[in-house]
Amino acid sequence: MFKLFIAVVLSLLMVSCGTETDVLPEETQAQEEAVPETEAPEPDYLFESFFEAKKALFEVEELEGDLDLYEKEGIDRFIAIKQEMNAVLGSDAFDQAMAEDFYVRLAEAKKDLKYIQGDIPRVYIKTRGGHGWVDWSYQPCDIVIVSAEDEKYKVTEGNAEISLRGNSTAGAPKQPFNIRFADKVSVLGMDKGRRWAFLANLYDKSLMRNYIAHHLGERMGLPYTSKCRYADVYIDGIYKGNYTIQEPVTDGSGRVDIDTSNFEYIFEIDMNRNGCVFYINKPKVGQRFGVVRPEAVTDDDKAVIKGFFDEMETALLTHDMAEYSKYIDVDSFVNFYIHSEITKSIDVYDFSTKYFLKDGLLYAGPIWDYDLAMGNVSHTCAEEKYYIYCNNPGYGTGSGDTADGVWMDNYWFHELLQDPEFVDLVVKRFEEIYPVLENLYQDNEIGQNVIDWLMDNYGASFLRNFEEAGWNIEVQYSGLAKNEQLPYLEEVEWLRDWLKRRVEFIGLYLMDLQQ
Repeated sequence: MFKLFIAVVLSLLMVSCGTETDVLPEETQAQEEAVPETEAPEPDYLFESFFEAKKALFEVEELEGDLDLYEKEGIDRFIAIKQEMNAVLGSDAFDQAMAEDFYVRLAEAKKDLKYIQGDIPRVYIKTRGGHGWVDWSYQPCDIVIVSAEDEKYKVTEGNAEISLRGNSTAGAPKQPFNIRFADKVSVLGMDKGRRWAFLANLYDKSLMRNYIAHHLGERMGLPYTSKCRYADVYIDGIYKGNYTIQEPVTDGSGRVDIDTSNFEYIFEIDMNRNGCVFYINKPKVGQRFGVVRPEAVTDDDKAVIKGFFDEMETALLTHDMAEYSKYIDVDSFVNFYIHSEITKSIDVYDFSTKYFLKDGLLYAGPIWDYDLAMGNVSHTCAEEKYYIYCNNPGYGTGSGDTADGVWMDNYWFHELLQDPEFVDLVVKRFEEIYPVLENLYQDNEIGQNVIDWLMDNYGASFLRNFEEAGWNIEVQYSGLAKNEQLPYLEEVEWLRDWLKRRVEFIGLYLMDLQQ
């Protein structure tokens, strides 16, 4: 009986106390069996919102230029991704994750795009009007400059302006123009600047004269000679032909280094036009010229300019270098004289000729405008200077050959040539740079001549200018240019022969002048 009692008590204790392995109350069991739900991780987005993702997507699909600027394989891939995107753009499935996926793919495709490169640089200009024509006033434009093969230069600009430029050339069908960038940029490796001149060279059938003149000026050390490059130019998708891109003559970093706040100026010979704000009207022996920089001229500026030229010309008339060298940089005048006689520009003492005043001295240059030069002048233009230039019967040498004749014995240079010391400097400098002059038209110790170098590097573009852009080699586009029209390769040889005869003539003339 007692053993039975003990067994019952032990069983009750076991029920009330339990063990770790015993069954738990239903509530506790339910809590232990319940598995909490796990929240999905937040996507790792590139942008803070769907709106920002779409904004970035629309920006990345914009290209710097027209589709036909790019190589076909790359642009086909880019377009295919855009078409895929456009197919789902308005659907419910288009969410932030999809927008970002298209953004990444388009960005990669855009990075891989390559511009179509030609054998020389190409310039693509898109005007707001889209009519392929340039007006006098500056108008907004988009511009892309694509380097040639094996070159590194490229400029893209979405905030540029374009305007017509030039005087007699401004009305020509192949328009010269200016480009003005929002900020200073380097174009094809030249010094940075906001403004650039695009010269059409329509009147010069060789397309070489401006380049040759500036190459020669740089080799001779003429101050601030503008650098220039060739390019094929397209405006609103129309191929306009071969152009010379050139640094304009202006002040500033990389240009003419003058301090306009300290009575330093750039002047331009201008015999009868009125494009400048202030003119000096024909001093004692000089030409009428205007102030190019600064653009605003004060009464103090006018007094300084008038006083300087009065004193300078008084000294010049002494024909004594010790006197006039106080006012002019003699070396620049020596170089400018030789350069001007060799290149023989029709306008060198009437228009477009520059001088600058710096540190109290007048410098000859920078040089500018050589399409109507090196014999490219009309025998029949009814102006006396054209008859003299061409040595028509009764004028100049009377030979009828434009490579003959003295051209720079006038105004300031007439007075300088009365000084034997100046003449000696000219003769010595001519002898010193004779290899440079000879190298313009024939190979010598310097190496390949300039004309052949230009043909090797740009000859295909020169021919495209006439064969593809449509400029007719047989048309005399200006009554100011030479009358004889030749096939292109004959035109080049005409120029070569003219330069050779001109250098020989000036060499003999200087020998006689020194005696």
